[in-house]
Amino acid sequence: MLSADRLFGLFWTVLGAAIVFESWRMDRLEQQHINPWTVPGLVPGLLGIVLALFGVVLAARRAPPSEMPVEQDLLGLEEPPPEPTHGTDEPWRIALSLLLCLGFAGGLVGSGLPFWAAAFVFLFLAILLFEWPDRRAAGTLARGAAQAALIAAVAAALVTLVFQEVFLVRLP
Repeated sequence: MLSADRLFGLFWTVLGAAIVFESWRMDRLEQQHINPWTVPGLVPGLLGIVLALFGVVLAARRAPPSEMPVEQDLLGLEEPPPEPTHGTDEPWRIALSLLLCLGFAGGLVGSGLPFWAAAFVFLFLAILLFEWPDRRAAGTLARGAAQAALIAAVAAALVTLVFQEVFLVRLP
């Protein structure tokens, strides 16, 4: 019987491969002398490759030691390592992801705010809110907010730079 990870890994692998296939079939616009870095299908194709690779990794990964029989525990651990404090058993994370993504795509981008600022807000809130429970428990909220701001600023600048200078995409 397939585990949920294997099933979802197979799903993401097939979806990624389908995206790569359809991206490859797109018109390259050679007759219009389009820069090869800006051809239609390039970014979706690259994302499809990454999606398929992560799907393979998800499908192929082994069960954690806590789920393996003792005779298969190659690490020789007497007790399994502690489970992470968060995971798929916390549905608020899925809801928060959906809310942040919809807020970014539907509210921030195209609202008059420069893309780099919208990306900064999205990334800052995502990092801060997903780390909130662990940071609050550890008493490091201020440090976490500072780190989130730094990471968001660097990532927003790099994403904007790559899209504008490498892919020649005009961002709002």
